[in-house]
Amino acid sequence: MSGRRLLEWALRWFIGLIFIYAGAIKVLVPCEMAMDIYQYQLAPHALINIAAIILPSVEIILGVCLIVGIAPRGAALGLSLLLVFFIIALTINIIRGVDFDCGCFGPVEYDICHRLMENYQTNHRPDMDRITFVRLRTACDVIRDFIFLGASWGALVLMNRRMKRKRR
Repeated sequence: MSGRRLLEWALRWFIGLIFIYAGAIKVLVPCEMAMDIYQYQLAPHALINIAAIILPSVEIILGVCLIVGIAPRGAALGLSLLLVFFIIALTINIIRGVDFDCGCFGPVEYDICHRLMENYQTNHRPDMDRITFVRLRTACDVIRDFIFLGASWGALVLMNRRMKRKRR
């Protein structure tokens, strides 16, 4: 297996497993997912419950498709578009200064991120106000999503290059 093929495989598994895990956590608790979507203050109230049911299922399906190889380029593109949407939604709320949990990996993630940020604040910035604290915590989510987007986009580019070489 060539280096590019191995990198493509690793990126596909990395992103696929992340989205399967994130979707599985959210599909088990649709009420919490609905509350997370509501906290973004971006979706119409009529669509919140529908999105809370559909979004985790889409994440799981696209993650499985990416790993198994069922339309992997489409799955990588779909996951990339989801990540762009998540980044935009998080950025809007950073600008607004809204205190919310992104909901990406359920309540466990919120606890871990919150504790890390509180530790940082206590040890390095005891004078930090609440809005700055919230913006920093949410900025960590945006940075994480940019890393995932880079991995997803990298897998997509590698798959496209391989398909072009096969056609020659």
